[in-house]
Amino acid sequence: MFFVADKSGPNKFRVWQYLLIMGLFVLSACAPIRVPTKVPPSPEVTRALKQFEKAERFFQEQAYAKALAIYQDYLKRSPKGPLVDTALMKAGLAYMAVGNYAKAGQAFQRLVSEYPKSPFVEEARVNVILTYYHEGDYASAIQSAKSALRFAMTPRQKARIHNFMGYAYSATKQFKDAIKSYMDAYKLAPEQERPEILSKVKEVITYLKEVELNSLLEVFRDRIPGGYLRLQLAKEYASKDRIEPALKVLSDFIALFPHHDELETAMALMEELKSRSLVNRFLIGCILPLSGPYSTFGNRALTGIELALAQFNAKSDVHPVQLLIRDSKGDPSAAARAVESLALKDGVIGIIGPMITSESAAIKAQALKVPIMTLTQKSDITKLGDYVFRNFLTLSLQVKAIVAYTAQELGIKKFAILYPQEPYGISFMNKFWDELIAHGAEVVGIESYGPDQTDFADAIKKLVGLYYPRPEEPEDEESPEITDPLLDFLSARQEAEGPFLDAQGNKMPQLGPQVPLSPPNETDLPSEEEKEPEPIVDFEAIFIPDTFEKVGLIAPQFLYYDVANVLLIGTNLWHSDKLIEMARGYVQGAVVPDGFFIDSPSSKVQNFVKAFQDLFGSSPGFLEAQAYDAACILFQLVNQPQVRSRHTLKMGLMQVKDFPGVTGPTSFDETGDVEKEIYLLKIKGRQFVQIRP
Repeated sequence: MFFVADKSGPNKFRVWQYLLIMGLFVLSACAPIRVPTKVPPSPEVTRALKQFEKAERFFQEQAYAKALAIYQDYLKRSPKGPLVDTALMKAGLAYMAVGNYAKAGQAFQRLVSEYPKSPFVEEARVNVILTYYHEGDYASAIQSAKSALRFAMTPRQKARIHNFMGYAYSATKQFKDAIKSYMDAYKLAPEQERPEILSKVKEVITYLKEVELNSLLEVFRDRIPGGYLRLQLAKEYASKDRIEPALKVLSDFIALFPHHDELETAMALMEELKSRSLVNRFLIGCILPLSGPYSTFGNRALTGIELALAQFNAKSDVHPVQLLIRDSKGDPSAAARAVESLALKDGVIGIIGPMITSESAAIKAQALKVPIMTLTQKSDITKLGDYVFRNFLTLSLQVKAIVAYTAQELGIKKFAILYPQEPYGISFMNKFWDELIAHGAEVVGIESYGPDQTDFADAIKKLVGLYYPRPEEPEDEESPEITDPLLDFLSARQEAEGPFLDAQGNKMPQLGPQVPLSPPNETDLPSEEEKEPEPIVDFEAIFIPDTFEKVGLIAPQFLYYDVANVLLIGTNLWHSDKLIEMARGYVQGAVVPDGFFIDSPSSKVQNFVKAFQDLFGSSPGFLEAQAYDAACILFQLVNQPQVRSRHTLKMGLMQVKDFPGVTGPTSFDETGDVEKEIYLLKIKGRQFVQIRP
C-alpha cells in the first residue's frame, strides 16, 4: 500500500517507515564491510575492522546508538581514513534507525559527494531520497530521485528509485505522476516484486478523477494498468449517474481485457448500470408497513402521500407523477428487497419510506445509488450514505426547539429533568442536557423513575430535597430568601389567562401562588413540630420526556409537594387533548414541540386539513403531514428540468432550502438530515395554542 501525507494516520505511517528501514538493513546494513585492497592491512585498518565488527553485532541487536558511537568515533579520529565511506554509510543507517533523518541525510550526501567511487554510493543516493521523504520534504525527495536516475545503475536500483518517487508523489496527492512512477518501477523490477508494485498502482487509481483517468488512458490504453483505469472511470461515471459513458467504458474494458482479474466486477457493474439506465424520472417508489404490526402507521402515512399525489397531478402545468407502492410488512428484509425491486426492476427515480425498517432499506438504496426519503427517528440514519435522506420529527429537532425558546428566548437558566428509565426517556434526557450546556444553561436537578411506575412521590421529593433527612440548621441563622426570576412571568401569564374551571364551573388548582379562599382555623394549622420542611425548588423549568398519560399523573403531584411557579416542558407525546382532560389545571402554560399542528392559523395548513378531510373523511395527524411534505418535495423536484437522473435528484434534495411544508419550513443539511422550524405549542385553558413559528 501507499500512504498519502496525512496527520490523521501517524501510526499507519510509522508502520510503513519501520518496514522500509528494515528493508534497507537487509539491503545495506548487513552488506560486508569494504576492506581496502592493501596487503597486509595497516594496524589502523585492523583496529577499525575489529571495532566495525563490534558495531555490526550492535546492529543485529538493534542497539543502534552503540553502533553509531563506534562509527562517529572512527570519523572523528580518522576523517581521511580508508574506511570513511563505510563509516558514513553505516552511520547514516543508524541515524535513520533512531529517527534522526537530518543527520542521516548529511552522512549519505557526504558519502555521495566525497566518495563517488565507493561501492556504497548507489545505495547512498537512494537513502538520500528516503531521508527527504521521512522529513516530509517530498519535493526534494522527487528532485533527488530524478538526479539519481542520471547515474549508471542496475535495473533493480532504478526500480527502487521509481518506486520511492511513487511514494513521494502519492504523499503530495500527485496521483497521476505517482501512477507513472510506479509503472516505471513495474517495468524494471524483478518478476517477484511486480505484484506489490501493482497493488500500489491499483490503490492510487481509486483516488483519480475523471480528467486524470482519461489522460492516463491515452498512455496505457491497452496495457497495464489500462483495465484498472477503465474500471475506475466507469465507477466515476456511474457515481454521477452518467450511465451511457459508463457503459461505453465497460464495453471497451471487456473487449480489450477479456482475461482481466476484474472482469467479473466489470460485468456485474455493467448489468447494474443497464438496469439503472431504465430509470423513469416521473416514477416514485413508496415502501410502508401496510400490513403487520405497524400497519396503522403505514396506512396513515400513505393517505398523506396519496393526497399529495392527487393534488400534484391535478395541476395543469406539471408532468404527472406515478407512484409504485410496496408493503414492507414491518420486516427489514422485505424492505430491502422492495428497494432492490423498485430500483432495478421498476426503474424508480426515488423512494419514499420506509418507517420502522429504515436501516436495511437505506443501506440497499445507498448501494444502488437511488435517493430514499426515510420517515424514521432512527439516529444517524442519514450517515449511511449520500443517497439517504430523512423527513421526520427527530429527537434533536424537538430538543433544539424547546431549548432555544426556553433558555434563549425566555432567558431561563436553571432546569430540572424528570425522566423514565427507558430508551426514549434516556435519549431525550441526554440530548436535552447537552443542548442546555450549549446554550449556557444548567441542570440543577435530575431524577428518574421506572417505566411502569404510577406513583412518582419519591422521584419528586428527591428532586426538591424532601426525600432525605436534612441536617438541622442553627436557630440564630435564617434561611436565605429563594427568589424565582420566572415568577413575574408566570404570574402575569396566569392573570391574563384567568381562572381555570372544571366541568361544573368550579375553580381548579393550578401551578403558581396558591391563595386560600378564607383564612384557616388556628386549630387546622400544624404545630411547629408537625411542619414539613419546605421544598427546595431551585429550578425554573422542568423537562419530562414521557407520554401524556404519565404526565397526567405526574403534574398534580408537583402541586401536592408545593412545586409551583415552574414551567413544564414536554415532547410531542404530550400533544393530546386527553392530557388537558386529565390534568388541565396542573399543566397550564406547559410548552410542547410537535411536527404538525392541525389548528395552526397558517393558510397552508388549513388548506391541507380541509383537502384531507374532503378526500378521506377524517382529520390528518402528524404522520399524514410528514409523509405529505416528503411526497410534495419529491414530486416538485422531479418536475424540474435539471433533474433527470437519480444523481441529479440527490443533488436537488441537497439544495432544498425552506420548502414551505405543512410541517414547517424544511431544508436538508449536508448529511441529508432534515432541518425544520417545528411547531411550539402552549397549553392555554382547554386547548393547545401555537407560539412558534
